[in-house]
Amino acid sequence: MTPGQRANVKKTLERLRAELLRTGPARIEPNRTDPATTGVADEDAQALSEMLQVLASQRNKGQAELVARIDRALAKLANTPEDFGLCEDCDEEIAPGRLAVMPYATRCPACQAKTEPRLGGTRRKLTDYR
Repeated sequence: MTPGQRANVKKTLERLRAELLRTGPARIEPNRTDPATTGVADEDAQALSEMLQVLASQRNKGQAELVARIDRALAKLANTPEDFGLCEDCDEEIAPGRLAVMPYATRCPACQAKTEPRLGGTRRKLTDYR
């Protein structure tokens, strides 16, 4: 990876990080807004409220993990720029297209599939629904 390409990736990572931090965490609404109540009167509203809390919590967790991955990529660019863009497992170059979509990627697709085989499942093509 050339110094110019690394500079472009750094700008992209900084932009992504700024966007994530600007949106901020999702607000988790409490189930009880009035301390005198013992819960939501409507059971459906209670279930919906709990579901929205879980969704907001999962979104916040994913956002924090993504910011951490971006921070690690920026640190790698600053500390060992010659290693940026190389797979952590096989030391092969990560495809430029993959880095364009996920500039914080640390593994090539083959090594990523080995570490997270459940994400690929048994489906081999987009049109394979079995």
